[in-house]
Amino acid sequence: MARIKSYYVPGDLIPGISSRKQWMFEDGREYVGPYHKYKSTGEVFTESTYLNNVSKPLIPYVDLSDISNKNTFEYNKLTENNFKDKYKTPIPYIPTPTKEDFNRGYMIRYVVSQFNYPNIYEVSEKNFRELNDTFYIKQEFRWKIEKPFTNDGTVIELNKKVISVLQTKIPQIDRFLTNLTQFSR
Repeated sequence: MARIKSYYVPGDLIPGISSRKQWMFEDGREYVGPYHKYKSTGEVFTESTYLNNVSKPLIPYVDLSDISNKNTFEYNKLTENNFKDKYKTPIPYIPTPTKEDFNRGYMIRYVVSQFNYPNIYEVSEKNFRELNDTFYIKQEFRWKIEKPFTNDGTVIELNKKVISVLQTKIPQIDRFLTNLTQFSR
């Protein structure tokens, strides 16, 4: 495992010598010897300073002779890679239309709703792409914000149509997108 940061400021490293039942390797073997810890991240590695391809990550010691501790340790080891950073959650976001959006007459917006929960969130494009389709109903749509010289209707009429289409996937969307002229000039 590599370090979290590529650069650590001077004074961030705290060297030490571990005593028994203080640190262990990620595979469960106890470690006794020199180690160092980074104050900024909490990471702990073997050796008194970081040596590439030599220093190994350490975790707090757990007494694996206790069956409960051993089962918890094994479970965490087995599931860590399955869930770590895999399932993202919606991060509420308020978009800001750009000059380009105003010139073209619309902006792209992103909303999500959990399948088993009625809350609706507007999210950024990045967060939208990260969210798992298994857990979220995700909708990307054009929101009218400008009145270019065309015969396509008013901002309010067009945004009502957008909401009507979105309601087939997210029934409560009309309670979320209540300001039909939001972001328009």
